[in-house]
Amino acid sequence: MKLLDIPYNLDFYFDKHLREVPISKNDMIKGIDFLKNEILSHCDNGQELASIYGLIGVYSRIINKIEESKKYLSLAIELNRQLGNHKRIFVNELRLAHTYQWEKNFQESNKIFKKLMEQSENNSDNHYLDFVYQHYGKNLYDQSDYRLALTYFEKALRLRVNKGNQELIDSTEYAISICNEQIK
Repeated sequence: MKLLDIPYNLDFYFDKHLREVPISKNDMIKGIDFLKNEILSHCDNGQELASIYGLIGVYSRIINKIEESKKYLSLAIELNRQLGNHKRIFVNELRLAHTYQWEKNFQESNKIFKKLMEQSENNSDNHYLDFVYQHYGKNLYDQSDYRLALTYFEKALRLRVNKGNQELIDSTEYAISICNEQIK
């Protein structure tokens, strides 16, 4: 299942609190329902099913359905464990930490983010380290630790500049500017 296959607008933007906000909440709800219906037709394909669970988890968080987000992200993590897909376990744990952050369960979000950061920093294939730094920065921002958040945003920016992905660079530069406003 590709996002392009979903006939609803699942786009979002980041607000001044660095949170995703759907362009169309109604479309995102319909998109989640569409994905839930897709579960039945993909139940024999573990990779597809795990991917669908992960997407439902992400979009449920964005529309503030926190319990549903945790449920589907946990399903994605468990299925990826069974499949031995360590990269997808990592991605969905990152998403789950983000959900705990939105829930303001910082004890749990901090624990997961620190675990993922340690895994990334100690792995030669640290492809997701910039994402961990960025999201941990947002987690710290939500805890009003703006100076430390800024440190992680700056670490993410250095990595993202090296990657050369302008969309990611813009996202991090936006987070830095919002964080700097809070520090002033």
